[in-house]
Amino acid sequence: MNRRGFLKMATGGAVGAALLQTEACRVPLQQQKAAKDVVPRLEIPTTCDMCVNKCSMIAIVEKGVLKKLNPNPENPKSKGMLCARGNAGIQQLYDTARIKHPMIRTGERGEGKWKVVGWDEALDFAAQKLSAIKEKYGPQGTLWSSSESFQEVFFRNLSQAFGSPNSVRHPTLCLASVNLAYSVTFGTVPSFDVQNARYIIMSGANRLESFITPDTMDLIDSTTERKARLIYLDPRFTKTAAKADEWYPIKPGTDLAFILAMLNVIISENRYNKEFVSTYCTGFEQLAEHVKQYTPDWAAEETQIPAKDIFRIAREFSDAAPRAICYAGRRSSWSRDDFSMRRGQAILNAIVGNWDRQGGMVPNAKVELGELMFLPWDDPVAPRVDELDKNFPLAAKGDGVYLKLRENVLAGQPYPVKAWMIYKQDPMSAIPEQEKTLQMLRQMDFVGVIDIQMSDTAWYADVILPESTYLERLDPVEMLGGIRPVVLYRQPVVKPLHDTKPAFEIVQGLAKRLNLSQYFDYTMEQWIAEQVKPLPMDLPLDYMKKHGVYSPPQYPKYGSTLSPDHRFVTKSGKIELLSERLREAGYDPLPVYHQPSQVPEGKFRLVLGRHAFFTHASTSNNPWLNSFSPENALWIHPKPADSLGINDASLVEVASGVGSVRLKARVTPKIRTDCVFMQHGYGKRSPWLRLANSGGSDAQLIETAWDKVSGGAALHETFVKVRKV
Repeated sequence: MNRRGFLKMATGGAVGAALLQTEACRVPLQQQKAAKDVVPRLEIPTTCDMCVNKCSMIAIVEKGVLKKLNPNPENPKSKGMLCARGNAGIQQLYDTARIKHPMIRTGERGEGKWKVVGWDEALDFAAQKLSAIKEKYGPQGTLWSSSESFQEVFFRNLSQAFGSPNSVRHPTLCLASVNLAYSVTFGTVPSFDVQNARYIIMSGANRLESFITPDTMDLIDSTTERKARLIYLDPRFTKTAAKADEWYPIKPGTDLAFILAMLNVIISENRYNKEFVSTYCTGFEQLAEHVKQYTPDWAAEETQIPAKDIFRIAREFSDAAPRAICYAGRRSSWSRDDFSMRRGQAILNAIVGNWDRQGGMVPNAKVELGELMFLPWDDPVAPRVDELDKNFPLAAKGDGVYLKLRENVLAGQPYPVKAWMIYKQDPMSAIPEQEKTLQMLRQMDFVGVIDIQMSDTAWYADVILPESTYLERLDPVEMLGGIRPVVLYRQPVVKPLHDTKPAFEIVQGLAKRLNLSQYFDYTMEQWIAEQVKPLPMDLPLDYMKKHGVYSPPQYPKYGSTLSPDHRFVTKSGKIELLSERLREAGYDPLPVYHQPSQVPEGKFRLVLGRHAFFTHASTSNNPWLNSFSPENALWIHPKPADSLGINDASLVEVASGVGSVRLKARVTPKIRTDCVFMQHGYGKRSPWLRLANSGGSDAQLIETAWDKVSGGAALHETFVKVRKV
C-alpha cells in the first residue's frame, strides 16, 4: 500500500476498503485456510488501542480475516472518527515483525540470540528468577514498569501481590506535573470544553499534531469556523501554530512569566470574576500582592513577547470569560519548574471564573462501574526505592518518579533492585539519557518483558512473553471520564494469529508459579460481568457487545459544583490559589518564576514533540505510519545553519553531555534561532524495528533533569552542539 492509498483509507474512502483486501495485510496462510468454516462477514464493535484516546470502532471481518476498521459513531468522544493510527491497527495485527512466540535469551544482552520456547517453559523461567531474587533481596528487589492499558490493572495487581513497593508508570514521563498542579488547586484534574470556548491559549500544547479526542476535533471546528480565537505559544511553528490566530515563538522556559504577567493585568485592572473568587477561592489577597512584581514589561524581556500584546491578550482573555481557557495539554514537563507553570495556568483559569462553565473547565463526569471482589494482599513492607516521601512528597505514590528511581537503582540505594518486569513500555526509548537506562538493564539479574513487538528494551531482556494484540483479545470494560463520560468495550475480532496470550492470562500463569493464584482466582468474563452490572439498561453485557460503547445521554452538564456549600477536594475545601499543602511540603505556596538556564555560546536548546501519526515511539515501525515519515530530521533555523555550513538535508551530528546522534538537517525558519527540534521515535537499536532504525534517538541526547515538585522528566533542559558531518 502506498501513502496515497492509505490516506484515502484513513479518511474512510471506498478505495481504502479495497486496498485493505490486498496483500498489504499479509494475512497468515493458516488463517486463510481456517477461514473456510467462518461466517462470511461480521461487523464487530470494539475499541482502538493504537494510542491513549481509545476511540470506538467497528471491525469488518470477512471469513475470519480483518478487512477494515470503521469509526463507531456512537462514541461522543471519538465523534465518528478513526485517524490514521486507528486504521493502521490492521497492520499491527498482521505485521510480520510481531513477536509470535515466547522466547528466552541464550546469548549476551543485546546480542540477539534467542530460543523459542513454549509458554510453560517461559513462565517457569520467569517465576524461578523472580522467586530467587525475592528470596535473596526481598520483594522490594523487583521493579515493575507499565503503561496505560485496559489490562494494566492485572500487571499492577501482580506486583502488589508479590509484595513489591516499586511500581512506576508512564505519567512520570508525561502528565505528572499537570495532574499534580491542577489537583493541588482544584482537588481534581478537569477537562477543557474546547468545543464551546471562545478564547483559547495553548502554551506548547500542539493539539493538531498530538491527537487527543475530542479536543483535537473540537479545536479544528473552533479554528476553521473561527468560533474561538486561538493564541499559541511555542518556540516552533507547528501545525497548531498554522491554524492559530496568533503565534508567538516564546523563549523556552518562560511560559510562567507570560502567565504571571496576565494575572498582573487581570487583577490590577479588576478584570477577575470577583463573585466567583470570593465564593469559591482562597488566597486571592496573597496572590494579588504576589503578582504585582510580574509586569508585562518585565515579562516581555523574559518571554520576548511584546508587552502590548501581553496586555491585550490578558484583557481579551478576561473579556471572553467564562468561555476562555488556558489549556493545560498533556505533554511531558519542559523544565525543572514545570509544576509552577502548570499551577499558574490553573490559577489563571480560576480567577476568571471559568470553572464548571460552558466553554471553560469542567470537572470530569464518570459512569460508575462494578468491581469484582477478590482476596486482598498485604501492603509492601519496604519503602519505595525512589524515596518519594523524602524527595517528592506530593507525587503520586502509585506512579513513582522514573528518573530518581533510576538514579537510586544504579547506586544500589536504599537497597538493591535486581529484577525488572516491564509491560507495554519501552524505557530505552522513553526515558532520557539512554545510556543510563542501558546500564540499569545490564545490572539486573533478570528482565522480563510483556509486549507485542521487539522494542529496544525487549531486545535486552531475558525472557519475552508476547501479548496478543487488542484485536485478538477480550479486555476489561473501561470508563473514560470527562465532559462526556463513556464506557468502552473491547472484544476480539479475530482469533490469535500466533502463540500469544492476553496480559491477564500471562499474569495468571506467573501468579500460579509464584504461589499467588488466590489473588487471581477469576475469569475475564467474571471480571467484566461485575463491571457492567450498574449500567442502566437490561442485559448490559449484551448491550456492550452489540454497541461497543455506552455514554449517558444527560451530558455535558455544567454548574453542578457551583453552589456555596460545595466542598472541593482540597485542604480548605475551596479552590486554592495559595496552597498551604505546598507550603507544608516545603514548596512555594504561590507560583514563583525562576529564569531558565541561558543557552551557552555555540549551543542550542533541544526541544521535542510529536506527530499525529505516531504514538510516542510505539508506532514508528508500523509500515503504513512509517511511510508518512520514514526518518526524523533536525530542525534548525537558516541563520545558524548558514554559519555552520549546514544545508537542507545535510548530515549533521548532534551532541549533548550524555550522547550523540547523526541525522539529516531540515533548514527552516519555523523554529527559533536558539533551538533545534527532532521528532521522537527513531534511532531504534532493535533490528526487528528496522523501519525505525533510521535517524536519531532523542533518548540518547536528553540529559537527566526533573521537575522539582512532581518529579516528572524535564525534557527541554538539554543543550546540544550541532556540526555538519
